[in-house]
Amino acid sequence: MTPMNLTKATALAALAALTIGTGASAQETQQAPAAPAVKAESFQEWELFCPEPNAAAEVRVCEIRTLMSGEGGKKLGALVVAAITQSGTDRSEIIASALVPLGVDLTRDPALRIDEGQPLSLNFVRCLQRGCEAMMPLSAAQQASMQAGRKAQVAVGVGGGKHAVFEFSLSGFTAALTAMKERTGAK
Repeated sequence: MTPMNLTKATALAALAALTIGTGASAQETQQAPAAPAVKAESFQEWELFCPEPNAAAEVRVCEIRTLMSGEGGKKLGALVVAAITQSGTDRSEIIASALVPLGVDLTRDPALRIDEGQPLSLNFVRCLQRGCEAMMPLSAAQQASMQAGRKAQVAVGVGGGKHAVFEFSLSGFTAALTAMKERTGAK
């Protein structure tokens, strides 16, 4: 499996497991594989979702995520870090994925910023009923920045030269990332 296919598999798995908004439409269900029921493990503001390994599976995907809720508890966005490993090899990839509401300006890629650091450009992958997903691979240095940080912000364009910022706590991120890497063997 090439790195591009690894990323595509990760994106599908991460998106299939996100629980923002209402249930998936029939079209979404056909496009994304069904995620097996997995009990979440909590690490302060982050949750780990890691299905039991399947010997027949070509890849293994686990993810950690945190949600941003608005008034009345409505889920507005999610920040996800997923690990994917290819069975029988030492190949792995860690990606960051942000799910933002529909209606954002798709001509301006979102930016992920840790504390007061330099913004990192995410790339929109697709939009579905529950929102638009943007992602990027995370290097070891970027993972370390998130581990040392207190907050992550995802800025998106909303038209007219304006932007909206979604803020996520990094409290518990280090413990969740460590647990995910231990289960997947990702680096």
